[in-house]
Amino acid sequence: MESDFVKIKSCKKVGTKHTDGSPNGWLLEIISDRDGFTEGLTGQAYVTVIDPSVVKGYHIHALARYHVTCIKGKIRSTVYQSRTDKQSVEYGEGDFKTIKYPPGCAHLIENISSEPAYIIIYRDVSWNTDIHEQLDIAPERIETEEAWKEIEDFCKKFRS
Repeated sequence: MESDFVKIKSCKKVGTKHTDGSPNGWLLEIISDRDGFTEGLTGQAYVTVIDPSVVKGYHIHALARYHVTCIKGKIRSTVYQSRTDKQSVEYGEGDFKTIKYPPGCAHLIENISSEPAYIIIYRDVSWNTDIHEQLDIAPERIETEEAWKEIEDFCKKFRS
């Protein structure tokens, strides 16, 4: 007799878009505290794929902390804490790292390899379509005073 003790969840695949609306890859949710399947987890983990020479971002999450690990290919993550305070990190195959950044940081991930880059992201707070805590900023605007005023105003709405 075969028992049915292994639980199976279909993973949700979502196409992703650049700030201008053009496709830039996809993501696959692995586990989430909102999926009705996962237990003992706060947040969400997913794989996102970025095509060669393509970027995802910039965007800001007012609530979520991010942990980013490239497991195939090579990427450059650029994270802004303010208009003038940024850090870029290159990592991936041959140089595996996990980077972490707090809510309110503007971040962009760029595929700098010639093959699709596969990235595991753990975010806490998990994505929720009812809470619009993501603000997209076009890369050409990221260092402008106007963009950072918009970011500041956006993030203020989520502070208690």
